[in-house]
Amino acid sequence: MKIEMSFNYIVEISDFKLDSLISSFRQLLLPLLSSFISNILHQLGDTLVENLPVPLTNNKNDTFCCPKCGSRSFKWKTRRSTSLSTKLSTEFGIVAIPKMQIQCRQCGHKKYIVRELLGLLPYARMSFQTEQKLALCGSLTSFRVSEVFSRVFGVSFARSTIWRCVQKVGEKLSFSISPDERGEAQADGTGIPINRIAKRGKELKVLIQKNTPDTARRTGSHWRLAGLDIGNYNGSWNKLFQPSLDVIRSFKSFFLLTDGDDSILKGLKNVRVLLQRCLWHIPHQLKHCLWEDKVTHKSELWHTIMSKIYQIVAIRSYLQDDEIESFIKEKNKYLDNLVAYCQEHDCQKSVSYLKNAKPDMFTALRNRLRGKATSEVERVMRTVNLRINYGKWSQSGALNAMKIRLAFYYNGYNPSKNKRTDN
Repeated sequence: MKIEMSFNYIVEISDFKLDSLISSFRQLLLPLLSSFISNILHQLGDTLVENLPVPLTNNKNDTFCCPKCGSRSFKWKTRRSTSLSTKLSTEFGIVAIPKMQIQCRQCGHKKYIVRELLGLLPYARMSFQTEQKLALCGSLTSFRVSEVFSRVFGVSFARSTIWRCVQKVGEKLSFSISPDERGEAQADGTGIPINRIAKRGKELKVLIQKNTPDTARRTGSHWRLAGLDIGNYNGSWNKLFQPSLDVIRSFKSFFLLTDGDDSILKGLKNVRVLLQRCLWHIPHQLKHCLWEDKVTHKSELWHTIMSKIYQIVAIRSYLQDDEIESFIKEKNKYLDNLVAYCQEHDCQKSVSYLKNAKPDMFTALRNRLRGKATSEVERVMRTVNLRINYGKWSQSGALNAMKIRLAFYYNGYNPSKNKRTDN
């Protein structure tokens, strides 16, 4: 549909420096945008009153009709009101659009049509794409800084508005394992600060999936966010895996790398996966076990145990297939010796931890998947902490903000590039 329009504005310019010209254009921008939108709406309204199809959507059969009687015959009730206007928030600022009201010729029903013609929900003052952009700003930096940035570029959005956008947009986002990507995933959790709970009272649980090369080129990341939830420590993984269980079953084999949290397996509900312990987490968590065993930090015993475990988890690259079995056998022998050494020095927590880690320590190597099984989800956790460490959150607030933030960094989510976004 082609629409013709013209504008006539007089601008007074004091000098021709770039900053002065930009300032003059900024003053002109909102009146120009208001006139642009109003002219389009008036021409669409005239088309509607003339009983012609109004293309509200891409579907040519979707036309405007009376919600009461279904009639397509209308007349103007209010076309160009000078006293009544509808204020809408845009990414350029607030624009005022004259209220437009039509009346059905058949049943007399009256209705305002500005929001319906613009594709907005009733009483909405902002498009969903604008809400997405503000929500992205609020997830990338603090709400206070987002408010300051909006003022710097000439648009004033209160931090409460940005916060509401984060909650609204985040609630609409959901993630699950994709059957079109690789059957390889990693799961881990990190503590987050929650209101009225000491320290980091809840755990943000993250599931990421390995991308195919085509997806990696498109999104700029080798991994995609496949699940996100907030719950208690050492449990409550069910909600994270629930949307993905059927897809995981559809893979011929599914490889899952974790930090060793046994409750993750309960969330999988007996779905068969190839489970691999993160080799980076093993020495990291063994330090905590040594602390529980009251081994002095950096003592001779502490150094001996840590040097042995680092030697065990170190896997050289480019192992040949015929070397793998003997290599694993040798590593298990070293591990048994370390367990015996810890047993001799009464390090019971360390013994228990190493025995539990042994069955899943070399799953990736044994199945010829890859040798260096280190958790790349830790990089995701750093991305989380760069934002989550600003103050304390409600559970829903933290979850919604992290959905948007991680979708932007790992799933190619960018509302600025969307051609069309539905409400």
